[in-house]
Amino acid sequence: MSIILNSRLDTAAAGPLHQSLKKLVEAGQPIAIDGNAVDQIGQACLQVLAAARAAAVARGLSWQVAFPSVAMIEAGELAALDVVTAA
Repeated sequence: MSIILNSRLDTAAAGPLHQSLKKLVEAGQPIAIDGNAVDQIGQACLQVLAAARAAAVARGLSWQVAFPSVAMIEAGELAALDVVTAA
């Protein structure tokens, strides 16, 4: 299933993002994320994405971030959290 990320992923967005990703992982669904629209991403959402990626990998599920925005890449590098590498 594909998730299209919003342009602003601040602390308020972390809860709903966590719930969406948790449902996919628990259902054993491969995860595809479109990060093209992301203009701003905070630490909380980076951590949610990193945790969901780790959970997907642990369950043998595929994880793909299509078209990660520059903001996503730079924030992930700054925080040393890999959220865009396919698994």
